[in-house]
Amino acid sequence: MKVKASLFIMLLLLSGCQSKPKDTYVDFKGWSEGRVCDKLLWKCLPESNDTKRWQKPLENGIDTLELNKETLSKSERIGREWERRYDEYHAKPHKQGEKEPMLVSALDKKFLQRVAAKQFLVDMEQDLGKEFPGFWRDTPKKVRYRWIQRAMNKAKRFGSDPKQNKPMIELCARIGLDFDKDPKWDYIVKFIEEDPQNHVVYAIRYLDWTLFDKTHDYGGTKITDWSMGRAIGKLPYPKKPYPRLND
Repeated sequence: MKVKASLFIMLLLLSGCQSKPKDTYVDFKGWSEGRVCDKLLWKCLPESNDTKRWQKPLENGIDTLELNKETLSKSERIGREWERRYDEYHAKPHKQGEKEPMLVSALDKKFLQRVAAKQFLVDMEQDLGKEFPGFWRDTPKKVRYRWIQRAMNKAKRFGSDPKQNKPMIELCARIGLDFDKDPKWDYIVKFIEEDPQNHVVYAIRYLDWTLFDKTHDYGGTKITDWSMGRAIGKLPYPKKPYPRLND
């Protein structure tokens, strides 16, 4: 009985040790390893040298879609017609559970989706350029958009909707598109896997605090013990403590 009790206690202690985050994390020197340079620029990301990777066109033919006056005018026209038919349909009484008919053609709906997808790429490309001045430098626009779309799709690996994952793009801009294949980022990967929809934001704040000495995240939220709540106890506690919320 004493042997069994001792084994049971030992197992509990071991499981407790495994559940704690590791004591160390990647510092700036570790972050610089495997990068072309130690700056937060697209051309410093490991994947930036993989030229074959950026020859593959964007999904859904978005490469050839230009957000010119004609395209935007057509998009607005279809949108207004959709709204008109929607209001007209819902102004009439309907049986409970009745399925709403298709209010625009499948072709028009696909066109609107392509326009929205390209607009997101354009907006995200501009946002990263503002957040990290010089981030793109002379990188061709098509390559920029292709990288952003690949970063969006990285969300699928964690079971999240890529259309809702601006944070995943932000994360990849900091540690690379293939961070989930690099062992040094295992503690970030495991943390994200716990709650893919929410933990990416905390992972970014953590990296901004531990690597780049930022005081606010990309959305403007101040990094404090309160805003890092979900990460505390799951990611290694930083050498420079988080400031308290009311300090």
